[in-house]
Amino acid sequence: MMSLLKQLQKQGTLRGRRWTIRRDKKDKITDVKMIFNPDEYGKYPDSRQMYGDKELISILLKEKEKNG
Repeated sequence: MMSLLKQLQKQGTLRGRRWTIRRDKKDKITDVKMIFNPDEYGKYPDSRQMYGDKELISILLKEKEKNG
């Protein structure tokens, strides 16, 4: 996950790009996926919460601090 964090920080944010996060039972991030069509994805009742680039960067930074 940290290579994704470095890539986002280096590359910068893009407007409209959305991500989903999957966590395990211990609340650790296990999976991050980019959503290619967020408008269509959001229509499904079982869709996960989507995050923008800035939100994802802050979530990954908090995860990094938490895990040391």
